[in-house]
Amino acid sequence: MNTVQGIVRMHMRDKWSWIYLPWVIVLSSFAINLLIAVLMADDEKIVTGGLMSIFIYMLVSGIVAVHHTFPFALGLSVRRKDYFAGTLIMILAVSAASALVLMLLSYIESWTDGWHTDLFFFHLPYVSDGNAPQQFVVFGSLMLFMYLLGFAISSMFRRFGKTGLYAASIIGLLLGTLLVYGSIYWGWWNGIYDFFQGRSAFNLALLLLPLSALLALGGYALLRRSTV
Repeated sequence: MNTVQGIVRMHMRDKWSWIYLPWVIVLSSFAINLLIAVLMADDEKIVTGGLMSIFIYMLVSGIVAVHHTFPFALGLSVRRKDYFAGTLIMILAVSAASALVLMLLSYIESWTDGWHTDLFFFHLPYVSDGNAPQQFVVFGSLMLFMYLLGFAISSMFRRFGKTGLYAASIIGLLLGTLLVYGSIYWGWWNGIYDFFQGRSAFNLALLLLPLSALLALGGYALLRRSTV
């Protein structure tokens, strides 16, 4: 347990990457959009997708965190199991804290009618339709998924190197292409549309949780067999 806590503390030393930088990115995007909304000064409602910047950053952060810290941890004779547990705790904590802040900003934006400028950056249609706990789950689940996707990608690189990562990317692209063609040829689009139509963002966020668990287990399995 002490080793796991040590891994968490190791990650916490890089507060800039884990905590500060994602908010610098998303708040910079928000400030630009707010300035545009103020300058426009009309009654038109502005809905922007700038919030996605923080989720994209989480994907990149999940990749970079393993790349930077895994060899260092192994150099200190840390077990892969302990490294995985400590990193997962850090990912869960950052995802939960970030989701809480996003939820609060969403409510503030709603209460102030888009910061009195009709700008909706955090409070988005469909995404923010649920109550406070549901919004927390939506933000947290997506953030966790992006972190663990990055973690799994970086773990694959650690296990198979560049060749394996390139091969997995090509296979994924081919499977995606076949899926699109299959959907067109056999008319699967109606079924896919029906699947998503009746589900809220909260329902879809719940469906992401088992996928996140699979990514975590897959990443751990890859790290267990990696060299450095």
